[in-house]
Amino acid sequence: MINENTDPVFEDDSVDRDRTLKDELGETIDKEQLKYNADDNSYEYDVKSDNPDYDHPDPYKTTAKNGEDMNSTYDEANPYDTTDEYIPNESLETDVDQLAMHVEGNEAVEVDPIDELLSHTPEDDRDDLDEEGYPKNDRK
Repeated sequence: MINENTDPVFEDDSVDRDRTLKDELGETIDKEQLKYNADDNSYEYDVKSDNPDYDHPDPYKTTAKNGEDMNSTYDEANPYDTTDEYIPNESLETDVDQLAMHVEGNEAVEVDPIDELLSHTPEDDRDDLDEEGYPKNDRK
């Protein structure tokens, strides 16, 4: 079945629309030539370079061991600091000190009278709006 609303440019999935960009940058993709590291049960990210002066700014050897990056607590944006980031067994109620937090008194959330005066708008005097300025829903 052919969808008549489809742009003909997007009909052919075999066309690599980024080919010109790849050609301009001289990019090569060796995804079929990744080296397997049996000790870590993983593939190596970096391809060995022929350039002796090449120094990767953030060297890494392999992907996460045994596919650990497949669980929901793995953070691809920060793969080196995922051990303590998601602390699933700690609670805000009981482990505040361990979480490097402290409890403030009510004075931290109280508004000074001058700030309240400066922030007053005509909408604050209207009865048909809630605290955020949205119309109240009187159909309940």
